[in-house]
Formats: sequence, C-alpha cells, structure tokens
Amino acid sequence: MAYHGAAFHGFALSNNVETVAGRLNEVLSTITRVPIEVTGAGRTDAGVHARGQIISVDLPAKTDLYAIVRSVNGMCAPHLAIRDAEWTTDDFHARHDALWRHYKYTVLNTVTPDPFLVEYAWHVREPLSLPVMRLGSEALIGAHDFTSFCRAPVIADDQPAPSMKRRVMTARWQDTGNGILEFEIRANAFCHTMVRSIVGLLVEIGQGKRPASDVRSAIVAKNRAATAFVAPPEGLCLWEVGYGDPAGPDPSTPRTDGLVARSGC
Repeated sequence: MAYHGAAFHGFALSNNVETVAGRLNEVLSTITRVPIEVTGAGRTDAGVHARGQIISVDLPAKTDLYAIVRSVNGMCAPHLAIRDAEWTTDDFHARHDALWRHYKYTVLNTVTPDPFLVEYAWHVREPLSLPVMRLGSEALIGAHDFTSFCRAPVIADDQPAPSMKRRVMTARWQDTGNGILEFEIRANAFCHTMVRSIVGLLVEIGQGKRPASDVRSAIVAKNRAATAFVAPPEGLCLWEVGYGDPAGPDPSTPRTDGLVARSGC
C-alpha cells in the first residue's frame, strides 16, 4: 500500500488523531461488517510517506480481494491506496516476518525552492558535498548500536530497555539530477527517528560543518547528544519491505516485474 504522510499522524493507532492504521481499521470494518485490525511492516512517523508499506489482516474467507481493494481505494482516495492484495498463510505477520525495510530520503539541494517538491523533499539551500556524505555513510554498514540516532523509548519500570542494535545492509547517496539527492538505506529494522537522524547528521557533514568521521564517532558514543537535528519528515518514504532473501534485490537494479504484495515495489 501507499500513502501520503502529511494526511496522517503516523501509521500506528493513536487516540484522537487520524492514523493510517486507524483509517484502515475503520474502512475495512465498515466494508466487511466485522471488527478488523491491520498490522503494518513499518510504523512510520507523522508526515512520513510510504510507497511499499505491507499490511497483514485477517478477513472473512469468502472476501473478494478485488472488491476490497476497489472499495478501500474509493473511500480513502487520494491520500491512501492499496496497490495490490493476495491471500497468504494464516500465520503470516507483516511486521514479524519482514527481513528488511528499505527507506528513501529526498533532499532538494538548490538555491531556489521547488513548489512541486515541497511535500516530498527537504529543501537545503547550502551546497552539499556528495562524496563526503557518501564517505560518512560507509560507517553505517553492518550491525551497530544506533542509540545515538534513536529517540529514547518510554519504558515501564518493570521492563528492560529494548536493544537499539540494527543491521544496515545498504546506505548510499545518489544524484538523480536537477539538484535532487536521494539517500537509500536498508536494514533489518529501524528505531524511532533513526533514518531522519542519520540524514540530519550526513547533511551537516555535506555542508562541511562536521567531518565524515563523526558518523562512526556518533555510533560509538551511544548518546543522543552526539548526533545532529532530526531531518524533517516530508523527505522520507518507506519504499520497500522484504520477506525473502535477507539481502534482497540490489535497489539500484531496475525492476521489470509487476507489483508483488510481499515486496512492495
């Protein structure tokens, strides 16, 4: 499924605000006339977009999936759309079965803003050094404790602190032309604000405000104070979720197949 993040206060259910999960639960319950609760592969924050979010949901056995997709898209347009649907095994879980998530972050690096990208990119006026940002990104690859890049979770007194260790498989910048820079990152999982904190630090490095070595230093520090500000949400998009090969296809290789529900895009 895909959605425009600015229309929602994140994916996960939250009281008194419109969320992706809340909207889907309401619409699917209305259509099927039974209580519905969806599960998403990634809990995107408020304002963050998705192109390849995967959801799993229990539906009555005689449900016509084509009719469900058509009805949901009709009731949720234009900010939310189911791109494909298929039946799967009873024990499939969109979140727990996912082996990796792939995000893209878009930066518009031009002096002049672009009104057509204002909702999909972070406009950075100062010139950015792509080679230096690429150098800094290399330190992200591998299994690390990303405490410095994650918002501290609220933990009950009787509960242990969750691990902030994540395994990053891909982290790269590319220039797509016309001043548009894209950062792609793939990992087994992400903690709260992790991608946006990484982008914030790498942009400061690209501006020459910090050395590329600060990425490694921040990882070692395991201290939130070691990183930069959090990049704004509008540039971030959950692009793809994988359930097969842990490494998944090379994101730089063009896809030739059609939509596949379990791999997003």
